[in-house]
Amino acid sequence: MNSFKIAFKLLKNNLKIYGLYFVVLVVTVATYYNFTAIQYNEVFVQLTERFQSAVVASATSGFVLICTVVFFMWHANGFFLKQRQKETGLYMLMGISTSKIGRVFAIESILIGSLSLLMGLLIGILFSKLFLMLLSKSMTLGGEIPFSISAQAIIQLIIVFGIIFVMLGMKNYRVVKKTQLINMLNASKAKPSPPKYNYIKGFTGLVLIAAGYIVALNFKQWDLDLLLSAMGILILVSTGTYLFFGSSLTIILGKLTNSKKIIYKDVRLVSISNTFFRQKVNYRSLAMTAILTAATVTAFNVSISFKQFEANYDITASPYSLSFESNSEDVKDKVKEVIRESKHDLIGINKIHFFIGNVQYDDNKQNIDPNNKGIITSYSQIKKTLIFLDYSNKSSILNQIKPEIHEISFILNADSIASPIYVDGNKVSINNNNFLVSKHTQLPFTGKIKKYGDKNIYVLNDNDYKELRKKNQEIVLNGVRITDEKESREVVNRIKEVVPGGDTNVNGKNQSFTWEYYALGQFFFLGLIMSLVFILATFSTIYFKILSDAFTDREQYSMLKKIGMSKKEVQRSVYLQVGIAFLLPVIVGALHSIVAMNMLEQIMNVKFTIPILCGIGLFVFIMVAFYIGLCKNYTKLVYEEQ
Repeated sequence: MNSFKIAFKLLKNNLKIYGLYFVVLVVTVATYYNFTAIQYNEVFVQLTERFQSAVVASATSGFVLICTVVFFMWHANGFFLKQRQKETGLYMLMGISTSKIGRVFAIESILIGSLSLLMGLLIGILFSKLFLMLLSKSMTLGGEIPFSISAQAIIQLIIVFGIIFVMLGMKNYRVVKKTQLINMLNASKAKPSPPKYNYIKGFTGLVLIAAGYIVALNFKQWDLDLLLSAMGILILVSTGTYLFFGSSLTIILGKLTNSKKIIYKDVRLVSISNTFFRQKVNYRSLAMTAILTAATVTAFNVSISFKQFEANYDITASPYSLSFESNSEDVKDKVKEVIRESKHDLIGINKIHFFIGNVQYDDNKQNIDPNNKGIITSYSQIKKTLIFLDYSNKSSILNQIKPEIHEISFILNADSIASPIYVDGNKVSINNNNFLVSKHTQLPFTGKIKKYGDKNIYVLNDNDYKELRKKNQEIVLNGVRITDEKESREVVNRIKEVVPGGDTNVNGKNQSFTWEYYALGQFFFLGLIMSLVFILATFSTIYFKILSDAFTDREQYSMLKKIGMSKKEVQRSVYLQVGIAFLLPVIVGALHSIVAMNMLEQIMNVKFTIPILCGIGLFVFIMVAFYIGLCKNYTKLVYEEQ
């Protein structure tokens, strides 16, 4: 029987073992196809001409997906080889050369890769229409996207995954060819050597994580470059996480092992000792699990946070059905008359007062206001606007932004979807009058209109504003809300005829179909997809790691069972051992995610407390359920009759 037939027969016999591995590969292939197909879908590219980064974002997501699946495949493949060491030894006893065994294992891995590639591609093509429809809907794109099969995407998919599967097969061949018979037969009896303490690495790991956290929490206040800060934080925290699990955790577990008061209580001796002695082998898996957890929770939290932000930004960018600039009551009456004669009903008019002032910060490094010009208004005008719009949490917000004498609250302009600038505590001069910035946020006021949408808003105490407006020309903007505002183009055109300088001074409803909404919608959708892939990879990585430990521990627990260890005691030992290897990376990853979301809050000038709590709560609930189920399977596996 040739190597191919043997490999095919082994694959058929081991399909149950490969089940979860196969599912993850199929889902990954299907997802990657759809990410790649976006780049080659002509209709979708035409619909997103104003937002070219839609294609870039999908390509980036595909790259991250590949990096994740490569780690997962390498990790799972190591588990499969480890579990088949005795099988390999028996083949060698039968006189089969290591070269042929290596070829069989290599062909087997390539076969399962090819099968998952075929199944994933078929599923990806089958659901590609649904994928594009959901993406275009989340991005509020107009137009229908027809079903199509992208030959370029298929070729790219086959090349990328083909290279990965071939490299994995070659790795299996090299590993098996270098093995020795005695090592294969005694693989299950081999005991890991205790890991060595490295206090320098352990301390460095904690310092790097702390440094990453500090930079993330203060980058805006320190006026650091966003891209460089993000890359630096990623490197610091990722490196620190590896050092923490490789050295810091080793030291902690070693101290616990040497503490008689702790180690000899209940069943801790077995659990903590097993975890400690495997640290040398397992720390990479623990660190990667923590990083995958951080990626999973962050992707999901960012996704739902952007959905919340999209709703909030809608009213910031477009608070009114239309607006016009005029202080004439006659003009205002004419506008009301036009609305009465239309098919719309008037809901209300918000009359806001402000002037354009010269703004100069003491720190000239920050380019905060274009041409040093900003909108200057009073706290009463902001209060009146939020009440008129029935803005959510308006009472709490108004209390937070209320400025004292010689203080200013900074409101980011409506054109900016996000800004990492930090102005709290800065001294600012407005028309040569000095103030202190006490608060910064983003709220609706003028909306995203041509004349004023790009200008930041400076909210003064009412008394300070009264003094300053005496020397400046005050502007009156009337924000109008009407029914059926999406169909307001006709009435806006008629209002332009009755308002002096109508083309300049009248603004229609700012449509949501701008690049900002494309971005928010796309990030929401791709974030959900990536979080699902990440959570599947995280579960699978933990599953194979814990299952590998369970197979190793069967002989140990069998011996403990013979000397009188009950099933409940075994179960308590398993819960503790799995908890250290399972929950600790999850907790570390969740902490990383919280810090990452705090950084996003600084960039977006919005609090995402509820999405963060919902995201982490849902993830913890799923992981706890998975942890309980895994512990029960682990106990059953190690306690059953040998």
